[in-house]
Amino acid sequence: MRRNCTLFLFFVLAFVTASITSCKKFEGDQTVPSYIRIDTIGLTCDYYTYGANTHRFVDAWVYVDDDVRGCFELPATIPILKQGPHKVSVYAGIAVNGIKDARSGYPFTAPAIFSNVNLVPDSIVTLVPMVTYWPNGENLHVRWMEDFDTGTVTMETTSQSDVPYIRTSGPLAWHDPEGVHSTYSAKFVLPSDTMQFCFVTSEEFTDLPTKGSPCMLEMDYKCSDTCTVGIFYRENYSVIQEALVRLKPTGALGEEPVEWNKIYINLGPYFVDYEDADYFKVYLSSWFNRNDGEQYFYFDNLKIIYNDR
Repeated sequence: MRRNCTLFLFFVLAFVTASITSCKKFEGDQTVPSYIRIDTIGLTCDYYTYGANTHRFVDAWVYVDDDVRGCFELPATIPILKQGPHKVSVYAGIAVNGIKDARSGYPFTAPAIFSNVNLVPDSIVTLVPMVTYWPNGENLHVRWMEDFDTGTVTMETTSQSDVPYIRTSGPLAWHDPEGVHSTYSAKFVLPSDTMQFCFVTSEEFTDLPTKGSPCMLEMDYKCSDTCTVGIFYRENYSVIQEALVRLKPTGALGEEPVEWNKIYINLGPYFVDYEDADYFKVYLSSWFNRNDGEQYFYFDNLKIIYNDR
């Protein structure tokens, strides 16, 4: 219950009044709205600082002249009872832990700002927002990244694993759409007579924020069976394993999955609950107990990112 209550506390900074304000009736003399159309929100970033610009922004948090208009699921056509030139700010929104009903503003990117949008009643203006990460001066930290593109991989299989991971660059690996970076992915194949893999970070994280600051694990994945994301932590001389999120299959059982998905996992509440832990590790695992042939799991672009303000 505590985690459910604290899940979004650190996201409320700029967004807390959005849903309330968006429910208000239009004010003023204008009766015919102008419209803003937003289909997608893109991300641009420096690869060597933030990794690949992979993202899954599902909502637009829209402000007009710094007044919140609301949160809108993409693609969206947004009515605005204003006309003439106005400032429009668009923040990116995500589904936390992959839950459609757990929507939040993404806390690590600055808004896309359009300083002079000409609104015309009964007309649509299409915006194409591109967001960027807040500058380093905003206390933003990428604590860990793994894209499997270097010879040194910062994850390892545990003694619980029945199969090793494969570092693959084949056509089913994740590839940078711009063709510049990321040609390798981690792959697991579980034969029908195999039970489990467990893939864990080799580093023990001892410096992650434990005071409720925004902190997320992000990654791209695709799989033909369910998969678990969790943490190991050591407390009172005991190492404890705790599952956080179960990833749903992105493809059919027993077939090589094609469709990649992106997930944002909120780690902040767990670090608050276990603030006395000596260290944390992130793991990925699957417990296979069906006779549906081989199952396939791919992972790429993992990172832990947080803001310590």
